[in-house]
Amino acid sequence: MMRIFIQILIIAIPFVSMAQADNEIQVYASPTINKNWTIFELHSNFTFRGSETLSDPKSARWLNETLEITHGFGKNFEIGFYTFSGLAPGGGYQYLGNQIRPRVTVPQDWKWNVGASLSAEFGFYRPTDTASFIWQGEIRPIIDKTMGNWYVAFNPNIAIVLSGTNKEWGLTPQFKTVYTIQKKWGVGIEYYGDLGTFKKILPVSQQEHLLGPMFDLYFHPLWEVNGGFLFGVTENSNQRIVKLLLGRRIAR
Repeated sequence: MMRIFIQILIIAIPFVSMAQADNEIQVYASPTINKNWTIFELHSNFTFRGSETLSDPKSARWLNETLEITHGFGKNFEIGFYTFSGLAPGGGYQYLGNQIRPRVTVPQDWKWNVGASLSAEFGFYRPTDTASFIWQGEIRPIIDKTMGNWYVAFNPNIAIVLSGTNKEWGLTPQFKTVYTIQKKWGVGIEYYGDLGTFKKILPVSQQEHLLGPMFDLYFHPLWEVNGGFLFGVTENSNQRIVKLLLGRRIAR
């Protein structure tokens, strides 16, 4: 199943385009959820200040809420489903779209030195309730490794847009490193970028780069808690974003 899925993604790459949004800010780990288990995750992200290129950076003060439900269908295969919504700066709750995400991970008996998995998201999204929906998603390779108390993860994403006026595809890499303390909590750094399209890598000043401190809590194996504060490194980045992820695993 994994080899077939990878072949489908390789065939699909030439037809994809680029998109980036602050509705779900997360660096993924490689393991999939256990077979017949389900995890419910709520991603809450608030932008305090948008890009400095906006006439009013405060106009980007969105509260994005994304509900992610993921179910394990096999030892190394899962499917996730997203519902995007948000609270606009002027008030008013808005439904923003849905996506589906199949993912496969490299089996442990392959004995790779790193964890690795591959996911593909696809669905429709709109930035506001006055905009048209566009078909979009991403292809996300995931590589990670634990070394003692240190954990690192790298997601060299290919973000996609399949409709609308910006049918391009490009690179939106993500990175995370965290140090675990007494197996109870972790502190580290997360990074999110948008480098431009594969046809044209943007000048650094026009790229998006978000970087900031983060934390993980490990108080119970059925719960997932991750949060942090991200700062825009370039003028074209959202300048300040706070993020919080709450997740709960449920066995069948």
